Amino acid sequence: MITKVRLKNWRSHLNSTLEFSKGTNALIGIMGSGKTSILNSICFGLFGTTPEIQSRKLKLDDLIMNKPYSKDTAEVEVFFRINGNEYSVKRIIEKKKGTTYSELRENGKLIEAPSTQRVNELVEKILKVDYELFSKAIYSEQNALDYFLTIPKGQRMKKIDELLMIDKFEKARSNTISLINKISEKKSTMESLLGKVNLTELQQMVTNIKSSLENIILEKSQLEKELKQVVSTRQAIENELKILYKTKENLEILKRDEASLSSAVNELSSSIKELEESVKNADKEEIEKNVKSFTDILDKLENTIREKQEEYQKLADQYSKAKAEADIYKKETIARLQNELEEKLQLQRDAEKIKKQIGDDADAALEKKRGLVEKYVGKIEALRIKIEDLSNIIDQLSSIKAKCPICESKITEEKKVILIKQKKMQIKNLYEEMEYATKQKQINEQELRDLEVAVNKLNKILDAIEGLSDLKNNLENTQHIYAILEESSIKLEHELKTVKNEIEKMNKTLTEARNQKQKLELMLLQIRDYESKKSRIDTLIKQREEIIHHLKSLEKTIFGRDLHAVETELRNLVGKEKEISTRISALNQLLSEREFRLKDLESTLTQATKEKEEIKKLENLIIQLRVFEKALEETQIQLRQEFVTLVNYSMNQLWQTLYPYQDFTGIRLKVEEGDYVLQLLSRNEWVNVEGVASGGERNIAALTLRISFSLVLAPNLRLLILDEPTANMDTKSIKVLADTLRERIGEFIDQCFLITHQSELEDAVTGYAYRLERDKSIDGYTQVIRLN
Repeated sequence: MITKVRLKNWRSHLNSTLEFSKGTNALIGIMGSGKTSILNSICFGLFGTTPEIQSRKLKLDDLIMNKPYSKDTAEVEVFFRINGNEYSVKRIIEKKKGTTYSELRENGKLIEAPSTQRVNELVEKILKVDYELFSKAIYSEQNALDYFLTIPKGQRMKKIDELLMIDKFEKARSNTISLINKISEKKSTMESLLGKVNLTELQQMVTNIKSSLENIILEKSQLEKELKQVVSTRQAIENELKILYKTKENLEILKRDEASLSSAVNELSSSIKELEESVKNADKEEIEKNVKSFTDILDKLENTIREKQEEYQKLADQYSKAKAEADIYKKETIARLQNELEEKLQLQRDAEKIKKQIGDDADAALEKKRGLVEKYVGKIEALRIKIEDLSNIIDQLSSIKAKCPICESKITEEKKVILIKQKKMQIKNLYEEMEYATKQKQINEQELRDLEVAVNKLNKILDAIEGLSDLKNNLENTQHIYAILEESSIKLEHELKTVKNEIEKMNKTLTEARNQKQKLELMLLQIRDYESKKSRIDTLIKQREEIIHHLKSLEKTIFGRDLHAVETELRNLVGKEKEISTRISALNQLLSEREFRLKDLESTLTQATKEKEEIKKLENLIIQLRVFEKALEETQIQLRQEFVTLVNYSMNQLWQTLYPYQDFTGIRLKVEEGDYVLQLLSRNEWVNVEGVASGGERNIAALTLRISFSLVLAPNLRLLILDEPTANMDTKSIKVLADTLRERIGEFIDQCFLITHQSELEDAVTGYAYRLERDKSIDGYTQVIRLN
């Protein structure tokens, strides 16, 4: 029994929770209010899909709320009770990702997550119902109450077989027939091939080849014995011939060695005579003593020269460093300081010239000049005001009723002309005076600007020559340091020359000592060479005598042996050995071919025997498979008969309750012409529902069949879902359906879900009833209102 459904962002449901109980639970509302979405959520929660998804009318993303709010995920959680255990299934859908999470809980404990496939399998195992059975027998989609009747004739048996899983028997039967055909074909092929094989002839060929093999093996054994004797004789002669060859080779080597020793003795005798003249009066011990003395002298000289060279190198490094420092001071430091000093002295002279021009007190000169400029500015302004006043007076005098600008008494025209002339003359004088003042102002402003430039330049020069005395002192100190460095480098240069002369004198002495030592060493080598050759000639003479003795011994060994005859005998034996080996090789090849042929014939004989036995096994297997195929066919017929019996029993219990009229007194499901037909009993005559029943009668018959399928195919669940089941029903039929759902259906099923927009079916509710409201004009979300 389903106890609760919780939806979040599911179609038009933002956040809805609905509880359900046993009996008939109703979802009431107008079209598009979200009723069917709840039933689809139950189907999706249990099995991870819906009929719309399966038929591709909708995609998974379409289950996620899009209006009035666009969401990225949707959640559904279904709670149900089976055999006293409480279960919950939760699934989450994400846009463009599909179902990303599924979980199953038993009594609050998580038993599987997040695998959707595994959750589906466990739910089906608990409910003992899969999606196909749920969607066809339990869940009646909107306008699909008569699903069975809409299946085209000839295909109903296939669809119902799938629900009953009888199709698996049919598939097994079809596979069995296919297997029988394949085995029969294989058996025919084997019989055809076996018919081409003569087993008696094969056996005779095997016997003949075995006899031939024995003869070949005997001949090969005899030849191998003969070959062994020939090889033994040939090896003995080869060994003898090797000894003869080696002896002859040794004779030649000894003769060459004797000649070489004789030549060496002669050369040594000549060399000893020459050396006797060179070392005639030489004293070996005295020479060795002198060589040792010169060696000591040379070691001391070399050590002394090495020390002097190190001293020379140190002085050279010191000289280079002092010279470099002196050059740096001269070329960089002193030159730079001299340039800086010259620049500052030039700037000092420029400053003196400027001071002569502007005086010693620059600020006072600036202030005086600014005062003159301000004086002329004030004077020009005063003159301008006077001119304006005189101009105003002239204007007043020029008016018709002119008055004296001072006493305001009337004046005559003549006096007015005189006064105007006087005033204009005054204005002219004032303009001339103002022009002079303006020129004086401009002259003084220019002089002020020149003075300011000169003062600024003077200040910059004074800033630039600041530290002149320090620069002079620094230059003097640097020149003093340079003099010290120059003096030091000159001193080091003199020391370098002195040490260099000493090293040259020592090197000369060293060269003379080495020459003397080399002469003594050469004499000593000649003495030692003389002694060595004297000893060597005695040894060579003794070796030559031994070789001559050995030569005579070897000549006796080969005396009287015919080397050519031995070589001829060896060639004959080698030819015979190759001949026998060739015959043995030919026999081995023939033996291999005969053995391969024997193996092939024996394999063919064995295979033919096996195939004969295999054909018998295949015959037995075909008989057994035909029995099995017949049993599958009979099982299908029996299962269909039992199914039809159970469905008809259930429908006849329901029909008298669901159908309110007496024109049809019975209903049955019948197998006719290899397919199912639904029939009604009218006046003791069975007629097919198609083409006879009205729309309402057809719907009640379909409802009866739907409930019967649910009871027969899913007895463990005892659940029925009806989406708008009253299509084409009249008022009386609807009332009877409401009474049945309220009062009688509890005898057959535990829980029923009813979706309707008709208020007459509100009376059918025995469980929970909900009204679903939604303002479609603004794409609002579904509001769930519990009615009881």
